[in-house]
Amino acid sequence: MDLQLADIEDPDARISIEPENIPLQHRPSISIRAKVAVSFSLFFILSFTVTGWSYWILTKLENKIEFLEIADNYMVEIQQARRFEKNYLLYHTGLPDALEHLKTADAILTQNSDKVENILGKNYFQTMVSLMSEYHGQLALLGNVKNNAGKEAIVPSLRELGSRMVSLGEEFVEKERNSATRMFLLAKRVPLYFMSALFILMLFVLTFLTRQLLLTLNRFMEYTKRIGEGDFSPILPVRKYKDEFTKLAEAFNSMIRELDHKHKVLLESHKLRAIGTLVAGVAHELNNPLNNTLLTASVLNECFPTLSEEEKMEMINDVINETERAQRVVKNLLDFAREGETEIAPLEIGKIVEDSTRLVANQVRFAKVDLKLDCEANLPRIHGDEQKLKQVFVNLLLNAVDALPPGGQIHIHIKKDKPQGYVLVTVHDNGPGIPEHIQARIFDPFFTTKGQGKGTGLGLSVSRGIIKKLGGYITLASSSGQGTMFTVALPITESPSEIMSK
Repeated sequence: MDLQLADIEDPDARISIEPENIPLQHRPSISIRAKVAVSFSLFFILSFTVTGWSYWILTKLENKIEFLEIADNYMVEIQQARRFEKNYLLYHTGLPDALEHLKTADAILTQNSDKVENILGKNYFQTMVSLMSEYHGQLALLGNVKNNAGKEAIVPSLRELGSRMVSLGEEFVEKERNSATRMFLLAKRVPLYFMSALFILMLFVLTFLTRQLLLTLNRFMEYTKRIGEGDFSPILPVRKYKDEFTKLAEAFNSMIRELDHKHKVLLESHKLRAIGTLVAGVAHELNNPLNNTLLTASVLNECFPTLSEEEKMEMINDVINETERAQRVVKNLLDFAREGETEIAPLEIGKIVEDSTRLVANQVRFAKVDLKLDCEANLPRIHGDEQKLKQVFVNLLLNAVDALPPGGQIHIHIKKDKPQGYVLVTVHDNGPGIPEHIQARIFDPFFTTKGQGKGTGLGLSVSRGIIKKLGGYITLASSSGQGTMFTVALPITESPSEIMSK
């Protein structure tokens, strides 16, 4: 599907999506707000579940306690009825009292039939009612029978019914007591279970929010550090889903694009300033071959008829040589000033530094400074941009020249740093050095120790950005009165892609 960038618009920010932000947008969206809402919903569901269960278990316990009270009252009445039954069988007294207690027990069941039936179940309740009815009938029949033989026939049945009625009641009471005990024990444990589950959920939410928020913030801190070091590559998606941080990443990408543009403008402006400094020396460098060419051409013009063929050819060769000399000077300056995108190519670092020293040769001569270059043999090639590397070394050399008094010395040494896989270029001068309290700011943009109008404070900042993009680094070692040494480290690479992995 073709995307028309001008038509893709963020409904919140009303800003067209930039090309570098398209990978950030092409992901499903899960907002942090939704994640936080889900987290708190889990807390609410857990609390609601535990609260609902607690209410239910307390209701069940209340019903069981009420049932046990009813059952105890019922059992008391039944046992009293059985006691008076035994008195009647032994002493022929107390039968009305037994019937009265049995009537009370029946009233207890009748008045609380719904609660008892809810606890015991309909079948068991009907069994209890049936047993009581039969027992009541047998007890009443016992009172109506006058002869002993009739009473003896009723007694076994009466005792069996009474025993079954008491056993059934005691069985249900014991069963409900055990059930209530288990519920009490569970009710005591549930708060512990709830606290454990709540603690686990809190750890999960804390870990989740930490990964979602703190780790993302740490990534953005790394982004700002990377941008501060001159790496203006856009932020790419890290996670599968997009959220509120995606807007921040898009804003960062827009800022990076603007900073990259401004950095290129500053780099070119500093380059033009360096060119202006070099032009003063180049003017003198051009003046000598031009004067020689003019003098030779004038002599040739005036004395042409009297000169021998050998002298004419010698003068013509002088003109050609001086012209070529001037051409080389101009070509070096034009190569240095050439604009264009970064072009990574295999380079000989020794030749780059040597060309840079030629560009500043006149400034070195005018300042009456001694410049010495030492280069190890058989150095491996590096990959980089020739013009930008020249800009770095020209800037370091011009800074050294500005810091040195007449008679000062600059020593350039190029060597291979074998353990680290870098080529090291050190530019060491014996000048006054840089005070320790400002060394930490020496690479900051617009910071300069030169007088007003003598520097922009961009040279070292731009140089560090160039070296950083090439996968290397630049360091400073200096102390007051002991001189200054800048070390440029460039990675030894077999292909340009290795620079990006540094």
